[in-house]
Parts: sequence; structure tokens; C-alpha cells
Amino acid sequence: MSPAVVAGHARRARARAAAALAGLAVGGLAVAYAAYALLAPVPAVAATLQPLTAISTPAAEVTLPGYGAGAIGGVVDGRIYAGSDLDTPRPIASITKVVTALVVLDAHPIAAEQPGATLTLTAADARLRDRYAAIGGTTAPAPVGLAISERQVIELMMVQSANNYAETLATWAFGSMDAYLSAARTWLDERGLTTISIADATGFSPGNTASPRALLELGRVAAADAVVSAASALPSVTVPGVGTFENRNQLIGVDGVTGLKTGTLDEAGACLLFTAVHEIDGETVPIVGVVLGGPDHARLAADVRALLASVRDDYHAVPVATAGELVALYEAPWGETARVEVARSVDGLVWGPVESRTAIALPLLRPGLAPPPLDPLTVRFGGTVVDVALELDGPLEGPDLAWRLSRPLIDLLGG
Repeated sequence: MSPAVVAGHARRARARAAAALAGLAVGGLAVAYAAYALLAPVPAVAATLQPLTAISTPAAEVTLPGYGAGAIGGVVDGRIYAGSDLDTPRPIASITKVVTALVVLDAHPIAAEQPGATLTLTAADARLRDRYAAIGGTTAPAPVGLAISERQVIELMMVQSANNYAETLATWAFGSMDAYLSAARTWLDERGLTTISIADATGFSPGNTASPRALLELGRVAAADAVVSAASALPSVTVPGVGTFENRNQLIGVDGVTGLKTGTLDEAGACLLFTAVHEIDGETVPIVGVVLGGPDHARLAADVRALLASVRDDYHAVPVATAGELVALYEAPWGETARVEVARSVDGLVWGPVESRTAIALPLLRPGLAPPPLDPLTVRFGGTVVDVALELDGPLEGPDLAWRLSRPLIDLLGG
């Protein structure tokens, strides 16, 4: 064999070897690439929040009387819906008796459905009736020696507005009028009712004054007291040995009115501190209000009814969240999706103009793993905070083989 033929065979052998080595190298790289692609961690997926149905209600239109001063608001939420001259103290007449009852009950509480302590009326109590009658005050008979319960005295105060029984109760509870006045001041200060001034237990003195804002809070305290609220809601009261008396509050049982206390004095005009209950969309809504300085009680009653009706009209039942509503969407780069939805419908009742705000924190989802528990969606509107339960429509599935093998190269090339 010639040298040229031998050289040709050698070149071809080296080429085949080089090709084989190149094939092995490419194959090795491919195996390494595939191993890297298959073992590379799959990225966690973040949620994209979706626009939610917002709560938006119109402005309120409240019909306040055009005289004196007043305010109206919620019992539970502590809001003032509307008011006039809210912080100027004015004479409150017999609304003072609400303070008297609450201060005495604080010192001498009455258990549920019980009569409380027993008072035995004296000649001094009988003279009180004569004294108040002589100056035109509202009274009830006070026979000497009559045994009467603490609860009955409070009922006579709240229903008949008997001045003599208000003074009898205060002096019985604290020993003297001066001691009662000191206790009343302490009681009011402890509750932040600093714009309420008490000069006697009856309200007969024009020195008994309060601002509408403070009276709303006093009304809330009275509404929460089982004895005072029950007594003020009575259409009438009968006390053996004393008599039967109709409630001087003309609105008891009308338009949901449940209490609390009238007041009448030359310096104060016709006054009413009232509570009422509205039934709105199947929900019970307690209301508290006050009007001071009315021309007479007939006009005052008509204006309070108009005020209550205007407040009732400004309640709105609103859907806070609807079952199945889309809250957020998880969208994986490989095309899989998972939905976060409202688990159960939630409705709310709002008053006046309200705009809702929502807050939510959603976790990252890791494909192929059980999803973590979801925190509720928090919706805030009109001073109310509602937590809305959420649910995920399933775990987020991981990518297929083709996506895993192509992803590193796509990332390298900027795809």
C-alpha cells in the first residue's frame, strides 16, 4: 500500500474520531441542559387583584326642626347623623330625671325583674308634693307611710315626670340633695359628659343644662340600662296607693319610639330625649335623638316624626360581596390559572353617604403544593368593618415537560 493511501486512511480515521467526540460532547451538553431544565425550581406565582364591586351611597337628607337645637344618631355605632348647635349647653328641663335615675341606679342597682329597695314615704315626702304643686310642677300623690319600691319610683319619674318622686329618690339614695349633686357630677365626669350641668334632681331649675352632643351619649347610656329603658317605654304606670298615669311622651309606640324623656320649662321650651327602633331590611336599628327648645309638645312630636322618617330613608341595604365574585387571579407563565373567589355572599346596612375600601394580603402559590389558608378580605364602609371569607378554586398545577425544557433557553435569549 502506497504512502498516499495510508495517509488517506489515517485522515479518515481521525475525522471519524473527531466526529464521534463531537457527538459525545453535544450529547453530554444536551443531557446536562435537560437535567438543569428539569431540576430547576419552578417559580412561585403571585396573585393579581381584580376590581371589586364598590359600595357607594348617596348623600343623606335629614329634616331637623328649624328651631332650638337637636341631634340624632345611632345607638350602637355612636355616630351623629345630623345635628344643630351640637355643643352649646341649653336648659333641658325634666330630661334631668334621666340623670337622676342613672346616678341612683349606679349606687343602688336593681337586679333584673326585681323591684329594688323599698322606700317608706314620710311627711317630708308628702310636703314635697305640696311644694312642687304650688309652683306648677308635675307631681304624683305621696301618702305618708306608703311603702314603694325603687323601681316604682323610677317609673313615676319617667312616665309621669313626678318632680316630688325625683327629689325623694335622690335624697333617699344619697342622704341630701348636696350629696346627690356631688355624686351626679362625679358620675357625669367619669363618662365624659362634661357639658351636662345638674342643679337639682328634677329639672325644675333652668340651671340643668346640656349640649345635644352630650345628650345623645346620655341617651345611649340610658338605652343600655334595663331599668331606665323599660320604665321610659311604658305607655302608662299604675302604682297602688298613688294612681295610674299615662306616659307624657306622646310618641311612645309611634314610629318605633321606645323612650326616653320629655321636658317642659319656660326657659327650655318643649324638649324630648328619645330612642327609637327602625326595622330595615330585616335588621333592627336602634336610634337616639334629642330636640330642645320646641314651641310646644304637639309641634315637637310632629317634627320628631319627620326627623325619624328622614333618617330612616337614608339607610341603604348594600351587597358587600357576592358568592363567586372574582377577587384575585393566579396566572402562571405556563398558562395554568387559579381563581380566588368570595366564599359566601355578605350584605350590609349603611346610613348616609358611604364609600367602601378593601384590604387583602394573598400568599404566593407554589405549583403542585397544597395552597396555604387564605386570609379574609376586609371591607370597610361607613365605620363598619366586615371580613369576607375567600376560597381558591383548586391548587395551581405545575408546568409540563415541554415548558420545563424550553424555559431556560427562553430565559437565556430574553424571551
